[in-house]
Amino acid sequence: MSDTQDQSPKQAINGGDNASKDQNRKRRGGRNRNNNRKPKNEEGSASQKPAESNTPEASGGSRENNEGNRNRKSRNRKPRVERKPQEPKSSEQGTDNPTEGEERGRGRNRNKSRRPKGPVKDVKASEINPEIKKEMNLRAELSDVDFAPKELAHEAPSVLTKPTIGITVGDLNGIGMEVIIKTLENTGILDLCTPVVFGSARLASYHRNAINKREFNFNICDSFDEVREGKNNLINVWEDNVEINLGTPTDVSGAYALKSIDAAIAAAKEGKIDAIVTAPINKHNIAEAVEGFSGHTGHLASAFENEVLMILSSNQLNVATATGHIPISEVAQSLTSEKITKAIDILKHSLKRDFGKVKPTIAVLGLNPHAGEMGTIGKEEQEVIVPAIEAAQSKDAIVKGPYPADGFFGQGYDTKFDAVLGMYHDQVLVPFKAIAMGSGTNFTAGLSTVRTSPDHGTAMHLAGAGTANENSFRQALFNAIDIVHRRSMFDEMTIDPLKKQKEKR
Repeated sequence: MSDTQDQSPKQAINGGDNASKDQNRKRRGGRNRNNNRKPKNEEGSASQKPAESNTPEASGGSRENNEGNRNRKSRNRKPRVERKPQEPKSSEQGTDNPTEGEERGRGRNRNKSRRPKGPVKDVKASEINPEIKKEMNLRAELSDVDFAPKELAHEAPSVLTKPTIGITVGDLNGIGMEVIIKTLENTGILDLCTPVVFGSARLASYHRNAINKREFNFNICDSFDEVREGKNNLINVWEDNVEINLGTPTDVSGAYALKSIDAAIAAAKEGKIDAIVTAPINKHNIAEAVEGFSGHTGHLASAFENEVLMILSSNQLNVATATGHIPISEVAQSLTSEKITKAIDILKHSLKRDFGKVKPTIAVLGLNPHAGEMGTIGKEEQEVIVPAIEAAQSKDAIVKGPYPADGFFGQGYDTKFDAVLGMYHDQVLVPFKAIAMGSGTNFTAGLSTVRTSPDHGTAMHLAGAGTANENSFRQALFNAIDIVHRRSMFDEMTIDPLKKQKEKR
């Protein structure tokens, strides 16, 4: 085989190293990409193709010929001339039409030098609506929550009288009796109060056996005359042999739970007990027998003829609701400025009398998302809630709002107020139970007698298993004792001085 055949272009393309490099250069657009172009002679015209160009030597098949062609091309290549920058046209020529250089130099910033179409306008905003100005000022003021250090209205005396606390049993088939027994088996409770449970001896015995607390005993009483200090007392409210179905709310378990509540109410009205602590009930099975029954709070308010407010209290947070246990679809239409103002007044007075606050700080939440967003999402804030807050302002309390509920808790504003007033149940009960579930207490503010309860329900699924947690019930009992003492001291401090002098004589 001849040398010319070994070095032919065909063989190089198929597998030669140099051919591979040439092919790669061509793909990358390298310096060999113009090899197929016709070379130009010194005068700039295309060279004439020789007749014997089909031979390997004429077609540049050999490496020496290829090198020679490249050298000739480099010798014939004209030197690069530095292009001078384009001089701007004179004002006489005008600059509206771009030059050839400008056309080539246009890139992604080509619109920067374009002149705007038409004259430039001065655009001014219209004057802000006075109502919007007022709303903006209000929003700015709401963020100022740096209050003076909180202090108690009064200090506890060194000697306290021991209050008598009435306890209701709750739904007979729930965990009420279990958490009562677990709380009272701590004998230290008897140093703080005299407990009186309103139920039946048979009910207590059944639950003691179910949760294996047979060593615990009540002082069984048929009347209040048999109640003894230093003992866990139980008054027989009924003698009936009531069927117990643990874990199932029945018409019987609801009816006898109501008997326990009514017996405690009667004892409080007669002055035989200082407070009521209620175990959880099932509202539904009582409502089937008592028309209009919606829970402890409403029933107690009706019995004592008081305007009341439900407060959920814990060491971290105190919340209240302007509306009670009503459907969410009825909340907006049930809200009035008068109702909200009344709720603020009850809350303020309770914080002073029952919680010992000198100058209570109260935050009021809006009803709608973002507190109505200046009326865009709802008008209740502007038309109902703000007028109520303005009417409730006084020198002995700080009341601010309406705050958007989500941002209020999200930014930790709840820690800067003594209490938060929400417009409906879940608006404040959801964050409360997320923060203090198991350690909170339900307190009925505005009631003639002190009433507390745990922050949980009947927990039917735990009834009789002995696993129910009594912490919340125990805290409700402690809070009832504390509130009795605070209320007594507040009433003593604020009594009419002239009346006080007359009583001393």
